[in-house]
Amino acid sequence: MAEESNVHIKLAGAEVLGLFLVSLITIVVGMYGLEATDDLSVILAVAWYVGVGLFLTTIIAFLNENVLVAAALGLFAIFLMGFCDMACAGDATSSEVYCIFVGLGVLLVGVVSFAQPVKLLPIFLIVAALAFIFLGLWFDMGEDVRIIVGILWTIVSLMALYMATAIAFLMVKGKEVLPLMIKS
Repeated sequence: MAEESNVHIKLAGAEVLGLFLVSLITIVVGMYGLEATDDLSVILAVAWYVGVGLFLTTIIAFLNENVLVAAALGLFAIFLMGFCDMACAGDATSSEVYCIFVGLGVLLVGVVSFAQPVKLLPIFLIVAALAFIFLGLWFDMGEDVRIIVGILWTIVSLMALYMATAIAFLMVKGKEVLPLMIKS
């Protein structure tokens, strides 16, 4: 008779590392959208590496049976690992569809996440979904939505940074230090 065993890898929480990585890349995208920089090369240089890091955290989250985190970080990972090729391809329609499709995936994960107790997570995922969708629209609408993209990605970055810090405090202290809007 076969035995079932579950593998759990505790790496100070894959969620924390994943959120810090998300914050790292999204602040750069936000600053590009807000025209604080006009150099896309920084984003292109780090996107693939952050994507690989997020892919590793996705695997750890999956092994820890955290399906929501695995789904959300997995979508971010796959997007970032293909971002350089997408951005350099020159086909605006395909890039637009790529971004919007990822945004819809993140939105669906956000809707599903309303069923779990941390109510800040669905808010974060819905804002991230809007950021992806507006990033896609940027390819079609041009500079008209650039500021919206910059604001949304900056908000995503700050929310990811806050959630990572709040979850780290929760893991270290064993109690909620920074509010995560946990409903029991």
